[in-house]
Amino acid sequence: MIGIDRPLRPEWIYETLKMLEVGEKPSAYNEPFEKVAKELIGKEGKKKVRTVLFRSFIYTLQDGKTKIKGNDFIEWAKDSTLEHLSPLFLMKILMDYEIARFVVQKMMISVDSSNHLSSVLLFKHMVKTFGDRNVVKKSLRAFLATLVHFNVLDKIDQKNFFLREKRNLSHEQVKKFILIYAKAFIQSKVINLNEIEPEFFYFFQPFDLAAVGTEYSGTCWEHIREIERNMLILK
Repeated sequence: MIGIDRPLRPEWIYETLKMLEVGEKPSAYNEPFEKVAKELIGKEGKKKVRTVLFRSFIYTLQDGKTKIKGNDFIEWAKDSTLEHLSPLFLMKILMDYEIARFVVQKMMISVDSSNHLSSVLLFKHMVKTFGDRNVVKKSLRAFLATLVHFNVLDKIDQKNFFLREKRNLSHEQVKKFILIYAKAFIQSKVINLNEIEPEFFYFFQPFDLAAVGTEYSGTCWEHIREIERNMLILK
């Protein structure tokens, strides 16, 4: 998918995942979601946000849309906190939207020494690659608003943002990211840790990815680390 249609809040994702029952029809959660997304006004707006949420956290993780099938996010929401899962929600959004990944790539070179970010500069970058189209403008606005909701950015005004202090990821969170990355993004059980795109980790403090690979070797995957190879083979 190229463009993200509507901003998402991590609490909407979390509360929705917690109430889902495997085997139910997605339509069964139309009205319950309206209570979850209480910040939104109007049924049409809530419907569009619900579509974006279900697309990322249900439909892209299963075949078909008739009934809800089990997935990692539904399982994790049963016994994990919102704080623990919020970074993983953001990483999944990045996996799903090319424009979101592109924006982060440009943020990596556009944020100045005071952590200031100009949306005007980002839009110029986007126009060069994607063209001056309405879907491009809409996607940039939606993604920046999503980053504000995830407490990654502070909004100063319509054109200026501030990048907040980067958060730490636990080894458990990185492990879960790797599992979703393999299933939903590269769709392979073989992962080269040296080739994971840096934009997935931009909003977090640096960590030793190879150490995580070693820690869960034998349980989640086999870690093959040699001079020129740093590979995981998932079980």
